[in-house]
Amino acid sequence: MPIVAIAHVVEIMFAGIFAGSISDYCRKHPGKGCVNKRDLPADLAAAPIMNVRADVGPCNVPKYNFDICNNQLRDQANRGIKVQTSIPSAGVGKFDNVPPACMNLVVALSGSCTGEGPRPTPCGSACMQYSGLSDDQFRQLSSYLS
Repeated sequence: MPIVAIAHVVEIMFAGIFAGSISDYCRKHPGKGCVNKRDLPADLAAAPIMNVRADVGPCNVPKYNFDICNNQLRDQANRGIKVQTSIPSAGVGKFDNVPPACMNLVVALSGSCTGEGPRPTPCGSACMQYSGLSDDQFRQLSSYLS
């Protein structure tokens, strides 16, 4: 890089620091190193600014995580693999063959985001056991994971 180019870059950097922003400098000193809006392709200048907030589900988990879980459950069911549910003892629900994306959502699925309510405990790489479940919570988890 020639010395003149390096000096120009340093000049722009110091102009931004001491005299205002780079855009102010470029307005006052158009030329090499400054891009004006009129120099951009029309489609780039007209592109909308993406400021979209992702939808969130329980426990403020983005909904796309639940979509991934649903897709994995559907794919698994298409291969003939179903989530096995059982009640080992009162208030305990055990779910086996749980897909990986759903294992990541065990707290959100139980609704115990605040630390109160059912407590999920892994019982294997594709197994989750909840303690402190009401019958209704067990039915809800079973219906979601089936």
